[in-house]
Amino acid sequence: MSKNFICTSTTLESGSTGFNFQVKQDDAISPAFVIRYNDKVFAYLNQCAHLSLELDWEQGEFFDTSGDYIICSNHGAMFEPDTGECVNGPCFGAFLIQLAAEEINGEVILTEEGFEVDNQ
Repeated sequence: MSKNFICTSTTLESGSTGFNFQVKQDDAISPAFVIRYNDKVFAYLNQCAHLSLELDWEQGEFFDTSGDYIICSNHGAMFEPDTGECVNGPCFGAFLIQLAAEEINGEVILTEEGFEVDNQ
């Protein structure tokens, strides 16, 4: 496995539980997550665009009950899963910080330059 391995592809189901991990940039470590939506993977830093609080209401639980939006457990802000844009809530029009990730040979890999997965 590469240093940027996040999880196996089978870990993620569209519109369902995501996968939490940490990323390292320089000396800073930040929480992040990856989800599957419309059969594609999307990764973001795990912080609301409103107050930088983690989004999930339980570990890996990022979607609203419909499975159509990422929802902030603290303020109810709703984000488009494929763009990270806030479409409802206190940060309307703001964006989550998206990280480049892709699936390669059954693995979800972080491809964002300057970041690496911190598995500790």
